[in-house]
Amino acid sequence: MELDFLHIAKPLISAPTAPFHEHFAFGIARAFAAARPPIQVLHDRCGNSLLLYDGGGQQEEDEFIVLTAHLDHPGLVWRTSQGSGHALFEILGGVELEKALATGVRLFDLNRPATQRGIPGTIVRTVEAEGTHYPLVEVATARDNLQGPGTFAMWNLPAFRVRGRRLSGRAIDDLAGAAVALCVLDALVRQQTPVRLGVLLTRAEEVGFVGMLAALETGFLPRRALYINIECSSVAAGAVLGAGPILRVGDRLWVFDPDISGGMAALADGLASQQPTFRYQRKLMDSGACEATPLMQADYRTGAVALPLGNYHNAGPGAQLAPEYIHLDDANGLVRLLVHVAQRGIGTGLAHSAAALDS
Repeated sequence: MELDFLHIAKPLISAPTAPFHEHFAFGIARAFAAARPPIQVLHDRCGNSLLLYDGGGQQEEDEFIVLTAHLDHPGLVWRTSQGSGHALFEILGGVELEKALATGVRLFDLNRPATQRGIPGTIVRTVEAEGTHYPLVEVATARDNLQGPGTFAMWNLPAFRVRGRRLSGRAIDDLAGAAVALCVLDALVRQQTPVRLGVLLTRAEEVGFVGMLAALETGFLPRRALYINIECSSVAAGAVLGAGPILRVGDRLWVFDPDISGGMAALADGLASQQPTFRYQRKLMDSGACEATPLMQADYRTGAVALPLGNYHNAGPGAQLAPEYIHLDDANGLVRLLVHVAQRGIGTGLAHSAAALDS
């Protein structure tokens, strides 16, 4: 399973991305689906994608599970050219500004391949401007032919690196979560599992759940489905790296559906009894907010899981930004758990949980 995760995760996590500039990651997800004919892909007018697997079976409508993850990460988006290799960029998404200003960047262009290395650049100053909600900075590069609409930048950090049991990269949040979701789909397709499962991939989560809110507003999402948000969540909230995936009962804004949380916990306990190497954590994770909150606020039944994340939003211990990182055991464990949940159904977990309480 680990080789499967790394095989799927590497191109996705390596893809350049930023809020409203997730095109490369979406392209990788579409190619993933195209290679697996049982998966259907739907798009809304706002750029979100819903991957659907229908393996048949006698599954109840309200047992249809949709996993959700976002494909953006804090980054810099081109706003205007200043000439001579200089341009103004807006930093979209939460990041420690002092460390960001001390960190180099790489510029990418949506009109070039996803495998582009990017052009190195340097932030030379911050810019005061009326009407800007996010920090505006001037970036200098050695070239001036990659500055215009479709140009964006990421921090000049390694895109994907495995050292021992640690997977690090410039944009683990939430591309690793999306990779977990695709791995679950892959397992169901390969095993021809007779269930239905969806994966919703959204845009611009880092700037206020823009993609998710648009999907809700346009009626793109199946109303009777059960939603499970997948995030990479900071260990600052008390989770332990390498101690297993997190059943997230809430975030700093909301507490999620207790039936879904309870059903997943019962299934996780059952999986642990069958596979002694499987471990999980159950946490509130209230250091940030996730897409489960707008889903809950819109009355969609929603639970959440998470991967413990180090260096959240690239905030490392030094003076500059640093790669984020997760533990491979946590990622593989989350794939195992979600495949188990899809195969058994959350209702089965709830029934076992209720039976245990009555005994």
